[in-house]
Amino acid sequence: MTTPTIDPYRTLGIPAGASRDEAARAHRRLAKRYHPDLNRGPAAAERMRRINEAWRILSNPARRSRYDAERTVATAGHWAGSAGTRPRTTTTWTTWPESRRSGTRVRRPTAPQPIEPSIGDHPAVVIGAWVILSLLLFVGTWLGSIVR
Repeated sequence: MTTPTIDPYRTLGIPAGASRDEAARAHRRLAKRYHPDLNRGPAAAERMRRINEAWRILSNPARRSRYDAERTVATAGHWAGSAGTRPRTTTTWTTWPESRRSGTRVRRPTAPQPIEPSIGDHPAVVIGAWVILSLLLFVGTWLGSIVR
């Protein structure tokens, strides 16, 4: 299994030592928030695909242990400065000219893609909306009492 392009723990917003039940709760919570049927944003389908991929990895104990093992190997020694050791993966990391001569494929590492929060998720926006609605209600009530 190659290392996925996402970090399932970061995608679901849980710590690496979280239980399967915690992962299930996080998946359910995020699915309710970001499902394309409920969230009409342009990136909803891609966001939900990443959430489901994270759950697919963490829900299966075999996949999760493989991911954790690969994650440990990848973070244990950075490939460039790890005293001559290479990562234990099926892909050989080579530079571009070497790969052209030897015929091996070059695989470039990709950073995990974080879930971008929408503007409605920011606490300041929610609090601001409540303050404005409260002020409008107060002013409307006050004007109503003056007109009578």
